[in-house]
Amino acid sequence: MVVGWLRGRPIMEKILIANAIVILIGAIGGTYFTRRLEGQSGVALTLIFLASGLGITILANWLVLRATFRPLVEISRAMESIHKGELHQRVADKSSDPVLRSLSQSFNEMLVRLENESRQYSTRLFDSIEEERRRIGRELHDETSQTLAAVLISLDLAEKALSRCGPPEVVQRVATSKSLISHTIEQLKLLVYDLRPVMLDDFGLVPALRWYIQSHLEGVGPTIVTEFDDEGQRLPGNVETGLYRIAQDTLTNAVRHAQASKVVVRLETKSGFASLAVIDNGVGFDPGEAIYRGNHRGLGLLSVKERVELLDGTLNIESAPGRGTRVYVVIPLAQGRQS
Repeated sequence: MVVGWLRGRPIMEKILIANAIVILIGAIGGTYFTRRLEGQSGVALTLIFLASGLGITILANWLVLRATFRPLVEISRAMESIHKGELHQRVADKSSDPVLRSLSQSFNEMLVRLENESRQYSTRLFDSIEEERRRIGRELHDETSQTLAAVLISLDLAEKALSRCGPPEVVQRVATSKSLISHTIEQLKLLVYDLRPVMLDDFGLVPALRWYIQSHLEGVGPTIVTEFDDEGQRLPGNVETGLYRIAQDTLTNAVRHAQASKVVVRLETKSGFASLAVIDNGVGFDPGEAIYRGNHRGLGLLSVKERVELLDGTLNIESAPGRGTRVYVVIPLAQGRQS
């Protein structure tokens, strides 16, 4: 009955009541045993009462504080997880102490607010990045590329004029300049497509991924094996953009860091979800350590993690040193949102 009554009391009251009960029991017990053990050594009785009182006090306070401070331990663990970027952590607010229960509830409300603010910030950030990519791509295509094309035409006319009566070395220099500008224009086209692939907007995710793999990855590293669903099926724009950037980051990690000889890219679209898997047979790594330390691979994985969370998807990374890496992404699709 007393224990049940104490459960709903604030921590300070619990400690004061527990210690008051210990003192009361000590006073009654001390008086009783002093009369029963009259004639015994005073020093021995003092040591016995001191040891008994100290033991009972420590036990009573431990019993009171053990359950009371359990929510603080959970909050500490949750903060460690949050420090690693796991904002979905929550603390159980089942403490019998009203003050600590209120603390747990406030902590959970703070986490919800932080998660919502982080999601909104990430959404604005990725949207602004894509918009800036589009803007830079348009400027490079409409301004810089056109200017270089005009210079190339001028050099071509100059080469034709010089070929009749000009010094051979000058003609050769003009021809070399033409070759350099032509190469620059081709590289600029790749840069524009990298910033925002027109193919992604016009034809969809699968053609854009095929183009990226063929133009950037074939012949420069591991063998890339693609297993894609029907190319004609379209997904919502934000899903296609997110999966494309996720595939880019994971493939970049595999090519640059995995030291793999083979990478498999698998994309499936089913009723209600789309899944992406990137599997390599490389050296592997510790995913938690990479993300926590924030190295080059970890930054790419952190970007992948944020994009998956913004799409309400799930990310599963299976890897270990010497065992390759398997990245699985599943994105839910609302009914009627598949094209």
